[in-house]
Amino acid sequence: MKKTVGFIGLGNMGLNMVLHLLDKGYDVHAWNRSPEPRAEAAKGGAKVYEELNELTAALPKPRIIFSMVAAEAVDEVLEKVSGSLEKDDIFIDGVNSHFKDSIRRGEKLAQKGIYFIDCGVSGGIKAAREGACIMAGGDPGVFKTIEPMIADMATPGGYGYFGPSGAGHYVKMVHNAIEYAMMQALGEGMNIIKASKYKEADLTKLTDVWSHASIIAGNLVMFLHEFMKKDPELKTAPAAIGSLGTGKWAVNEALDLGVPVTNIAASVFNRFSSRGNDEFARKVISALRAEFGGHNENERDHK
Repeated sequence: MKKTVGFIGLGNMGLNMVLHLLDKGYDVHAWNRSPEPRAEAAKGGAKVYEELNELTAALPKPRIIFSMVAAEAVDEVLEKVSGSLEKDDIFIDGVNSHFKDSIRRGEKLAQKGIYFIDCGVSGGIKAAREGACIMAGGDPGVFKTIEPMIADMATPGGYGYFGPSGAGHYVKMVHNAIEYAMMQALGEGMNIIKASKYKEADLTKLTDVWSHASIIAGNLVMFLHEFMKKDPELKTAPAAIGSLGTGKWAVNEALDLGVPVTNIAASVFNRFSSRGNDEFARKVISALRAEFGGHNENERDHK
């Protein structure tokens, strides 16, 4: 496979993926809406463009374009580049798009003979720079064509093909849903310690210890440890938890399939609760308890 690729979207993940491809000897042609990331990519050795049509014109045919623009902007980008793309060109979507959107986009591009590959990318900013985890879906023959590049972008053993159009984003959706529940469990466990008589325990040290050969050792514990080294009391971490939608999508899919996802669903709803969306519900429960039993809000289950 030729080592030339177009790359669209130079956010934290995208820029690091470009730098990683450059390290691997690729000729990278890059575009980003804002100029600052373009300058960073150019500094690393990429050829950068202010206009998308300039990028597509510069690529050898058949073109290979990897996109890391935000999920809500994928259709807009496709609208802008599809007029410049031709039969046998390959467009790869690497962000957390809904798998049904990926199926739709694949079918639309197929009408022009353009191939669409959906890739879930995991591992965070550091992995994007050093080698990520990549889950692909789409035409199996096309995947074989781009597999050397995907292998170069991934950590050793950290990529795979999982089925037809939408499969890559489907398994990434489930991956993220599992991540929701694991983070929720880690947060709840740490909260137990903070509420206990051992609340003065050094949690920065504890997360370090847990990162060494414990059953729960892994990236999440390591990431928490790295954050706590800078901010042991998590003072800069907001209590309201954001999300990009993948957990919600997975719960909706589980409902459609009739598959129980108790822990994942609870972790998704906890994110909603963290944003104050349950305050009125809490007031309703308190009002009911006061009305039928004379209970007050200061009661606790152990009293």
